[in-house]
Amino acid sequence: MGKKASSAIKAGSMIQVKEGVCLPEFPEISCAGWTGMVVEVRGKKVSERTYILEWDEATEKKIPEAYKTQCEAQQLLYTMACLPGDDLTLADA
Repeated sequence: MGKKASSAIKAGSMIQVKEGVCLPEFPEISCAGWTGMVVEVRGKKVSERTYILEWDEATEKKIPEAYKTQCEAQQLLYTMACLPGDDLTLADA
């Protein structure tokens, strides 16, 4: 593979989270394999970009209840996340 996947990821891209990745706000919760759509890209340099993600229906069904409760307690949306491009890959269409 020539270019990093993160250079091809843009708003509207379907992504999958790479193995070994945990949620930044909750490092005890793995989000490896979760899938969703990029709704916003932040940062100009590819190496510094972060991606605002909205989880798809399949991922929402497998989100642990404990995570949902933690998010709600901190007024965070459990249906969304912000991750760096190195943690993501383009999902198979």
